[in-house]
Parts: sequence; structure tokens; C-alpha cells
Amino acid sequence: MLGFGTELNNYSRSLIRILYPPYCVLCHAYLKLEETYLCAPCVQLIQPLKAPLCLKCSEPLPPYGKNQSVCSTCRSERPYYNRGFALLRYEDPIKTIFHQVKFQKKLWLLEIFSKLIASFSSSINPNDYEMIVPVPLDARRERERGFNQALLIAKMLERSFQKDRLRISALIAKKKKVLPQSQLKRRERLENLEGAFCLKKRGQSLGKRILLVDDIVTTGSTINECAKILKEDGAECVDFFVLARS
Repeated sequence: MLGFGTELNNYSRSLIRILYPPYCVLCHAYLKLEETYLCAPCVQLIQPLKAPLCLKCSEPLPPYGKNQSVCSTCRSERPYYNRGFALLRYEDPIKTIFHQVKFQKKLWLLEIFSKLIASFSSSINPNDYEMIVPVPLDARRERERGFNQALLIAKMLERSFQKDRLRISALIAKKKKVLPQSQLKRRERLENLEGAFCLKKRGQSLGKRILLVDDIVTTGSTINECAKILKEDGAECVDFFVLARS
């Protein structure tokens, strides 16, 4: 009976595909039965960042010249976070997918990155962390958008770790609306974020090893500001994870 049910489900899926053929979200070619969201050629465009990467923030390092393990920005500015992990470079076609997620509310497209997230989680020791903390949106923007993409990614990461005690903790709130960071220069980004975040309750990060999660990192100023207030609250370690960096 189980075999019959599986065959029936496959038949139904095939029939739906014939009646309502889906298309690739990037090139709009019709998808084959075994393809989901992306056609095979477009899947090959989703390539993870390759070494050498900065050990502090995952910024790609030049493959030539001085043999440096940390980028010049991290050496000069000494961010509050301990280490950062990024999976992809924020450029097309990744930009196109993110735009559809954030502004067209196609949240299911985040599943495109599920295998990369699973690969990342299997490459590190989940015992290194005690909680996952998503970077918050301000309340008004989250109401307008209907979701916080950082929280969605944090949930995917939580599932992929398969570790009962490593859970999401929404420790941070965004207490004021700020200008979009993408419109500002580096120094302006830092000033824009000053006082933008706060802890919902003090002492919850005391002595904890935290993995801070967001969707994209550019200069790292948002991540750094969140890491700062966690460290000031007594966090032992704050690393960050993002899907992409620009």
C-alpha cells in the first residue's frame, strides 16, 4: 500500500507539472520533473565562496601577493565578533533570488540554499555554540514585510544542526528605524546604527557562545553592532553566519 501511495503521489505531481509547468526563477526555462525552482544550468551558477577567505569575516582574499589570513579591514578595525561565515558572493544570480524573497515574498526560494546550509552545519561542531540569535528588523518594517529573513535562515540552520539544545533565542531588538544601510558610505553606516539595537533582557548572553545570523553582510557594521551589545552583556564568543556577502 505504501508503494502504491508513493506512485500515486508521483503521478499526481507529474500531472500537475504537465498542466501547470513551473519555470526556472532565473532564466524562466520550463523545469523538468526532477528540477525544483532552478534548471540544471542555473543550479551550476550557485557557487559557494572559495578559499582563500579572511578567517575573521570570510571576505575573499587575493590569491596572490602577501600570504595574509585576515583581511586589512579586520586587522585595522578589530570587530567585536570572533569569526564570520558566509556561503556565497552577493552578486547575480544570488541578488535576483534574494530580491524575489525579500520584495516579492517568495520565501520558499530560500530552499535553494538548503543544501549549502546543511553542508555548512556538517562542517562545524554544533557544540561550539549554545544559541542561535537572528539579527532583528525594526517592528514596523517586519510588519510591512510580514517576515524577518534572518529569522527564516536561522530556522533553516537550527533544523540542519539537529541538536536539541542549540535553539534560536531572539535576544536582540531593533529599537529605532534607521536609513537603509545600502545607501550609505562606511562611516555613515556606523553612525546610522549607533544605538539602533538593544537587548530585550540583560544577562541572557552571559558566558554564552552565540551564532549570530543574518541574510547578507556588506561592511559588517550591523553584525558588529549586534556582536558589540552581546559582548558587553558578557557573551563569551559571538560568531556570525550569513548566506551571502557583498
